[in-house]
Amino acid sequence: MTKNARLSALAAAVVAGIFAFWGGWTRRWMSDDGLIVLRTVRNLLAGNGPVFNAGERVEANTSTLWQYLITAFGWLTGARLEDVAMWLALICTVTAAALATFAAGRFWGKVGPVVPLGIVIYLALPPARDFATSGLEWGLSLLWIAGWWAALVAWAEPLRRRAPEVGYFLAFWCGMSWLVRPELALYGGVTGILLIACNPRKTPGILAAALPVPAAYQIFRMGYYGLLTPHTAVAKSASGAEWARGFEYFADFVGYYWLWLPVLAAAALVGWMMRGTGGRRLAIVLLVTGCALAHILYVLRVGGDFMHGRMWLLPLFALLLPAMAVPITRVSIALATAVAVWAGVTIVRAHPIDWEAYQTGEKELGIVDEREFWTLAVGRELTDPPRYAEDFLGSKLMQNWEDALDKGIDANAAQLNLAYVSADPEIYSWYYRDREEDASDLSNLPLTAYLINLGMTSMNAPLDVRILDTVGLATPIAARMPRDPKGRVGHDKFLDPAWQAADTDTYLDGLPPFISSMRAKQARAALRSPEISELLATSREPMSWERFWKNVRYSLGDGRTLQLSSDPGLYIDAETRRAIRHGANPGMEGPQIAWPVQAHEGE
Repeated sequence: MTKNARLSALAAAVVAGIFAFWGGWTRRWMSDDGLIVLRTVRNLLAGNGPVFNAGERVEANTSTLWQYLITAFGWLTGARLEDVAMWLALICTVTAAALATFAAGRFWGKVGPVVPLGIVIYLALPPARDFATSGLEWGLSLLWIAGWWAALVAWAEPLRRRAPEVGYFLAFWCGMSWLVRPELALYGGVTGILLIACNPRKTPGILAAALPVPAAYQIFRMGYYGLLTPHTAVAKSASGAEWARGFEYFADFVGYYWLWLPVLAAAALVGWMMRGTGGRRLAIVLLVTGCALAHILYVLRVGGDFMHGRMWLLPLFALLLPAMAVPITRVSIALATAVAVWAGVTIVRAHPIDWEAYQTGEKELGIVDEREFWTLAVGRELTDPPRYAEDFLGSKLMQNWEDALDKGIDANAAQLNLAYVSADPEIYSWYYRDREEDASDLSNLPLTAYLINLGMTSMNAPLDVRILDTVGLATPIAARMPRDPKGRVGHDKFLDPAWQAADTDTYLDGLPPFISSMRAKQARAALRSPEISELLATSREPMSWERFWKNVRYSLGDGRTLQLSSDPGLYIDAETRRAIRHGANPGMEGPQIAWPVQAHEGE
């Protein structure tokens, strides 16, 4: 790599970093899903463990490393967790943009000086700038991809210029992929196969570098949570196939921005410049392209997401890696100029969402721009999005949350519920439900509130209040419910109110008319059935070595396959159903499904 080429690569990296910082900073915000991560961080800092609710071992976050990274910096700085998450995400995004661009410049170093290209395509997209913050792990994921690319470029260098340990570092980095986001294991796993294929004699060393950290955490996950994957994969049925929705999600992103034009042009330019290239340089370009395309197929298969563009950001970033910076030629300058024009139009044109129609109720929520959705949902101006947990109290769903929460705690209530009060103006109100008169193990369950928007409730509640959702991110029973074919992708499960009440100490004979007391009693009895009680025990029974190894076995069996029916009557016998029809409440006794909970609030 010549001096001029190195300087141009550095300059391109600086430009990429400045553009990434500007884009992320001007669009900085906090999402409801980001607040979900912070609830787990609060529990970690308070000493309750890596859980969403104290006493229930549920891994509610997809990225293992992200929650621990926020925890570490939150503990070191003592800063507000929202600020820690925002800054970490932004720094990771900026570093990823700069590193990926510099590595591309290094890749083309023999050809000559470079100009930024692919990074301009990526950062021009509004979702790329929105998810540079948001509280989610997208910045960390981009940094992993950028580090992977930089290590591949170093590994592809001729042997005389290559550090001998670069292959082992690459193997270690690939092993960490599973802990950043599970789908990144595709990139890490294929790369590991390539490393072994290129140097079989180093197989033991490569495996020793790659496997210990992810394997150790995997054993912990299986024993502590009773699952092979994060709980989010169960809730969102990550192994399911929804091709039609996936292509709709693809069109929503690629079609609106005409993204196929700059991406295909960049790919054609890279292909033309790679002509005659062989060896490791060609291998890593094929590897990067193949992994990115396989990732795209995976997103198509699972049906995409309900957040505009979010699931396309990582495979797009990966696909653009060889073109992040390209050698300066007449063709590349012309293409870079055209891309700059396209980028300017894309930035000005912004998002494809018709928010006026959503505000007037003329459309159902499908794929949404999550940042602007929440900005409007909490009653703020589009230039002033939510950044802290209390900002979400402006939501119509949170109008009397704080007051109702205080009253529920004072009354030692069983459950907080949200009632729809009126349509014009649209008003919702929280109220509490009393506990059963007769004590049972269910009295160990603390005050419980259910809402699909898990972040804003959980971060505006103390840690000794149990916060659950209706789609299964923090609720094992909801996560195992059948999918609704008409539901939103990622939110297509629903826990019936009867099941919600049953899994608390709520007085079932006092339920409102729209909830069947008989069905709720059936659900409560169903919780004591062998398969459901064991599911609950994996997360609630106090941890011991016996429980740990039971969970390991469970993760390899029912933890992978168990699906529940929304009909609780299927889990109880005829005699129990008859007893319930005659007014009995048999679900108050049986195998233990609730244990005493001691939640530490921390400082």
